Amino acid sequence: MHFSQSSSMSPKRRRIYLLILTAVLLALFVLIARSLFAPGGKALSAVKLRCMATQDVTPFGNDILYYDGLTLYCLRSNGAERWSYPLGENAFFSCSDSMIAAWTGTQFHIIDRNGNATYNENLANAIQFARVGSKYVGVVLGSDISPSLEIKDMQGTTADSESTAYKDLILLDLGFFSDGEFFWTTSLDAYGSVPDTTLNTYRVNVSSSGGISLGDHLVYAVIYAGQQLNVVSTQQLRKYDYRGTIDSSGTVLVYGWQLIDSAVSGSEAMLLFTPSRSADDSGDINQLRLIWGKTDKRYSLPSLCISAALYGRKIYAFSEDMVYRADLNAKRFDPISLSGALGSQKVTEYLGMLNNGVALLACESDVYAVSLQ
Repeated sequence: MHFSQSSSMSPKRRRIYLLILTAVLLALFVLIARSLFAPGGKALSAVKLRCMATQDVTPFGNDILYYDGLTLYCLRSNGAERWSYPLGENAFFSCSDSMIAAWTGTQFHIIDRNGNATYNENLANAIQFARVGSKYVGVVLGSDISPSLEIKDMQGTTADSESTAYKDLILLDLGFFSDGEFFWTTSLDAYGSVPDTTLNTYRVNVSSSGGISLGDHLVYAVIYAGQQLNVVSTQQLRKYDYRGTIDSSGTVLVYGWQLIDSAVSGSEAMLLFTPSRSADDSGDINQLRLIWGKTDKRYSLPSLCISAALYGRKIYAFSEDMVYRADLNAKRFDPISLSGALGSQKVTEYLGMLNNGVALLACESDVYAVSLQ
């Protein structure tokens, strides 16, 4: 078969075709890259919030709380203000997903999710701290040693109180469990020759189990799941029922690991740890450990990360410019670029996760709400 010279492609036309082919291949490469670096092929979206990272930025269900030194603000995840509540100077607050306890000196506020005060009164003694449950609020009053504890309903009526159990003790923390009808406290012997932490469990206005000695290792977290209290210390994870009876089969050594996040899945607590000894001054981490029922799994991160979190039965780890995501049983992390959402900004701190899958990330003093869905 013979082709005449006139049927051959000219050099000019060849160059045009090569340019078109190059453009098509480049567009295809960009699409593939976006699909690799974003969940579901969609780029992450971010909203810069008006608050600063130093203003106690806190998840509040699907919303965000922050305190500017005078006023408590509630923002939607898109940055719009929902409400504001004046607290004055030197105030503190604690919240559940739907209620807030706030205090300064002896003044105590209980605030609902719409910014309305259900209680606002002066208490008899200075307030150390408060914790919010689904039905009650616990308030620790008085001096550091030998404090008193009051349990109030959401309208501020005192439902229970305790003081003698904490004579010569420092009350470290408290929390509510089992539909909010029970609560636990941890306390420390102020005058003992060695540190000794005690766990107490109570049913509101009914009974106490008495004190359970947890030994001299620091207890820093208690998570309730499946009718058990998961008590985490610097040495081990132990499980107790509401009467304080230990489940010896549930004890796990966690020395050298620090709990950074937790979630409840069914009847089990999901506990996410990072090696405490490998965290340098900048807080970078390179490994994770997940304890979940009988599962005890280690994960190696693709690069140094700032922090990690659990959401939707997945693990998310945050570096300066990437989010790494993995299913619980995955063998590798999927990278998700933050450059499209944050531009040249570098993430310096993870502040928390909203219930709708929005992560609060700080870039120095700036705060961004980054949707992971």
